[in-house]
Amino acid sequence: MNRSALQAAGWVLVGMVFMGGMVWLTMPSLMLIKHKSNRGYDETVAALSEALQKKQDWRVLTINDYQKSTAAFGAMERVGSMTICNPRYASKILANDADRGVTAFMPLGLGVYEDKKGQVLVSQLNVGLLGMMFGGTIADVMGGAGKDLKEVVESVTAK
Repeated sequence: MNRSALQAAGWVLVGMVFMGGMVWLTMPSLMLIKHKSNRGYDETVAALSEALQKKQDWRVLTINDYQKSTAAFGAMERVGSMTICNPRYASKILANDADRGVTAFMPLGLGVYEDKKGQVLVSQLNVGLLGMMFGGTIADVMGGAGKDLKEVVESVTAK
């Protein structure tokens, strides 16, 4: 192999390592979306529940209180999550055997927590971006779910 071919292969390898590093560093901020709430913890949870009920076919399945369930292991700020589902969206994914693997991401969730300074935040998985990785029906459905959740969360956390 001549020297220029080895140099080209070397630069391709350097480029691949660089791009891999960039993806590794940026994916957490792309996949997990955080919003500051100007409400208290309980008010934020209640407002999210109410906003979800107003969205077509969305349901709050459970509200988890991690502060309470982990109390035996130490005190912490308010931390919880809401498991949520839209059966209309879910049925579109579950209709196809090939798409059922994403049940690992179902039901969806929203996190609500206080940081050490008392600021309440809402976190959510970027389901629209995640759906694009799968394509097809999953991308369409998760794109719609992502749009709905963005509207709900922003209606509650908007200043």
